[in-house]
This record gives sequence, C-alpha cells and structure tokens, in this order.
Amino acid sequence: MKSVTETFDAVELVGLLSDLIVDNGLAPGDRLPPIRELAVRFGVRAGTVRDALLTAQAKGLVKVLPRVGAIVQSEDDSQRSESVQADSSRILDEVPGPPDRNLFHILETREALELTMVAKTAQRRELSELFRLRQILADMAEIPLADESPEYARLDVEFHLEIGRLSGNTVMTDLLRVLLAQVRPHLDRIHWSDNRRAESNKLHARIYSALAAGDAEQAQREMRDHIRAAYNGLLDELRQPPAMNGGK
Repeated sequence: MKSVTETFDAVELVGLLSDLIVDNGLAPGDRLPPIRELAVRFGVRAGTVRDALLTAQAKGLVKVLPRVGAIVQSEDDSQRSESVQADSSRILDEVPGPPDRNLFHILETREALELTMVAKTAQRRELSELFRLRQILADMAEIPLADESPEYARLDVEFHLEIGRLSGNTVMTDLLRVLLAQVRPHLDRIHWSDNRRAESNKLHARIYSALAAGDAEQAQREMRDHIRAAYNGLLDELRQPPAMNGGK
C-alpha cells in the first residue's frame, strides 16, 4: 500500500473514501470529513479530493452538497437512480415511433421540450452535479473530427439526456428519450464533415458553459442554435438526391 507521503490520483482515492466509510461505520446521511482534512489524511491536494468526491457522487457513493460537504448516500438512493435509468431504457425499447410521423414535427417538439429542460437545469443546477455532463463533453471532444463514429452519436444522445436528468423532470426526460430514438436514424445518415463536427462540439461546449454559469436564457439560446443546426443539416441532406446506381 502507498504511504501517505505519495500522491493518489482521484480514481484511487474513490476506493480509499469507500474504505473510510466502511471502516468508520458511516451510515447514509453521515458526513465525511472536510476536504482539507481528507487531503491531509491521504497526502494529496484538496483539488484531488474534490475530484474524487465528484467521481464518488457519480457512482452513487456520496452526495456532495454546497456548504455542507459530502454525505454518505444510501443504497436505496443509488438503486433508485439505477431503476429510473432502467425504466427509461425500457420506454425507449417499448415505444417505437410510428413510421408515418413527420420528422420535422418531431424536431419542433424536441426543441420546445429541450428549451424548457435546459432552462430548468440552469436554474436548479449545482456545479458539483455537472461532473458527468462535463465528462461526456470531454469524451466527445477526444473523438477525432474525421471519424464517422457511432460512439460520438451515442455520447451526443447521452449529453442531452443528462441535461434532462439534471432538470429534475423524469417525465420530460423519458419523452425526450423517445423523441431522440425517432430522430437518431435520420441523424446517423447525415454526412458529418470535419467543420460540422467541430461546430457541434463548439455548440455543446457553449451549452455547458451557460449551465455552469446558471444562465437560463443563455442556455436556451445555445440549445436552440444547436438543435437548429441539426435541423438544417437534415434539410441539406434532403436537398441532395440519393446515390443512383449507374448514374453519372
């Protein structure tokens, strides 16, 4: 085992925090020691402890509350979160969109829904709760612009659903999940040029910045620009004739 004079990274520290909870018999609702005390105990910087606590929060181990600190989370809370995600996945699988539904009507509905959700997220957000959203954004940025990556499309969907989760409205989030399932096949057919992908990354980053600032109006503006860019991409695709075998 490393001595306390060595530096642990945030991932290793999550395991040590879990051991601390067990070894000290901390129950759900109990507070962990303050960040500075944990930093001294483990011989790391306060920033490393903060990152570890946010990672632990994303795993359902603790809940980080402003001006309160890290609170041990109950298994029921963690299981409830997993249950909500499982229920949402079932909704996505069990409620396919009718084939005759107008795509652009779906996009208009999605825009109205997401503008409401992103404003709610900006109004109620705590910086500590944006950890997972930021990680999704970082994962998207790591995918080379030239790659036609299914992973990028999956992360894009996760980015929007995470904003929905942070809005606190599970009904809206489930509805958004259904709408995205109907839009996704059309978006997958768009040719994502390097410039278009770079613009998409930029718009996602602007949405995140507005949420981090707690600016609901700016978050709505950035979300509207992002959704309409996708809308225009679909229009551009429709303007082009399909490839014809034997044609010149």
